[in-house]
Amino acid sequence: MMKKRILLGGLSTVMLMSIMAGCGKNDSSGNQTDNGNKQSAVGGEATNKKMKLMFWNLDENQTTDSVGLNALKEKYNVDLESIASTREAMKEKLNLLISSGEIPDWWKEPSFTDYDKFLQQDVAAEIPQQLIEQNMPKYTEWLKRYLGEDPFKYIRRDGKIYGLPVIWDIGIDGIQLGFREDWLKKVGITKTPETLDEMEAALTKFRNEDPDGNGKKDTYGITAAGENIESIFSSVFGAYDAYPNIFREKDGVIVRGEIEPGAKQALEVLNRWYKNELIDPEFVVNKGNNVEDKVLTDKIGAIEYYWWAFLPGNAFLGGEQWYDKLAKKYPGFNFAIEGGIKGPDGKYGISQYNPAFASGVMFGKHLEKDQDKLIKYMQIFEASQFDPEIYEKMNFGEKGVHWNKSDKGTVEFIAPYTDEKERKKIGLGGYSMAGSFNDYEFQTSYTSEESLRQLAKDTRAKGTRNIDILAPFNKPIYNETQDKLKQYTLQNFIDFITGRKPLSEFDSFVAEWKKMGGDDVLNEAQQVYDDNLKS
Repeated sequence: MMKKRILLGGLSTVMLMSIMAGCGKNDSSGNQTDNGNKQSAVGGEATNKKMKLMFWNLDENQTTDSVGLNALKEKYNVDLESIASTREAMKEKLNLLISSGEIPDWWKEPSFTDYDKFLQQDVAAEIPQQLIEQNMPKYTEWLKRYLGEDPFKYIRRDGKIYGLPVIWDIGIDGIQLGFREDWLKKVGITKTPETLDEMEAALTKFRNEDPDGNGKKDTYGITAAGENIESIFSSVFGAYDAYPNIFREKDGVIVRGEIEPGAKQALEVLNRWYKNELIDPEFVVNKGNNVEDKVLTDKIGAIEYYWWAFLPGNAFLGGEQWYDKLAKKYPGFNFAIEGGIKGPDGKYGISQYNPAFASGVMFGKHLEKDQDKLIKYMQIFEASQFDPEIYEKMNFGEKGVHWNKSDKGTVEFIAPYTDEKERKKIGLGGYSMAGSFNDYEFQTSYTSEESLRQLAKDTRAKGTRNIDILAPFNKPIYNETQDKLKQYTLQNFIDFITGRKPLSEFDSFVAEWKKMGGDDVLNEAQQVYDDNLKS
């Protein structure tokens, strides 16, 4: 799975005006609020006092005299000091500080387990939701786009919020189904497959009609990496509304796709495809790199993967993607992309990644009594990630001095800053100002070519959002049982697909899964859902 990319942002006059413009608007309770007056009332004289704020230096930055940091200091009337660490050592450093009584102002991205631990230790500040909404409106809007109208549901405990959620927003709808369009045309198919029957017909031709034209029967319809249940032909399971290895809710009941009747129907399809040699027989032992090799060496014609690999790299974050590598060999190459494949009842989708990969940014307990500083941090975090002016200064420097927009609408550094070493010398990029508040829709306006942005937007819109809704919550029974259940399920699914075990034994598989601890896992999951997400 692609690692989330951490991009940093900045703050602008426009943003400050936007924040101030928020004063007097209705809050979430419908009450009239005055942000400036509230800050003053809560924090007293500190409102106009120059503050010293703490930031983590996790990227070995050598200077605090950068264009971006100076803009922050000037705009917010603050001094900055840093705690040096590495990303890997941050947790150890944080625990050391807390155990010695030196609770830092803030820290970021603890696991949900550690989030709860910090609450038990009473070292984290409660963050009123109203303050977040008032001082981080763009951040709040971004969260709602991906987490729904209650974006704080995963970090709320006993009705209180102790963190600013971090998410990997492109994970929620990232995986899609790509067909080689050149192969479809070669075997006489002019319409991108949308149903299981149409997909089966295409895969059959990919196997039998020599789509690569080398005169050998050495191509397959589709492959997968057989190491994770959720990544084995998820689109076929989605066609029967069954998503293995994730918790979903149906009519108020928590379910697991691997034991639903739809899973048996999907396995019947996959078993038939395997018998007819439409599935790469090596899927059982494939890892991620094997899958990539098979895509790039013309061995398979369909694959489930992240959508940006199916597009030119310059349509998103840049770099060379699968598309670019194949387009070098085959001029005019293209992937035909779908968000899933429709089953008999019209259901479709693919298992995705819950974007809430960690809890969020937490503040030290002492900031409960210093809300002026708490607000200042929130305003700077908002600005550093969502405001164009400061985002540009933090990451690219001064426009016209360090960079310009190219005729394709992307950032183009000016020499000598075309060299990353020169950029690092003056502190451009790589500051760990806040958590992973990465609004890729905003950030790719600097990396995506203008002519390709609509293509990327339209392609992403095809994705479905089938996520493990309980992934962010601590589930002790599941944590102890999941490896055993996963291995048992994985082996049985592979046996069902390859025919080593008949589908008539599916019910026995389900009974044993429950007996091995699955029933306890479901009971616990239902309780977690009822306690935290049930409306």
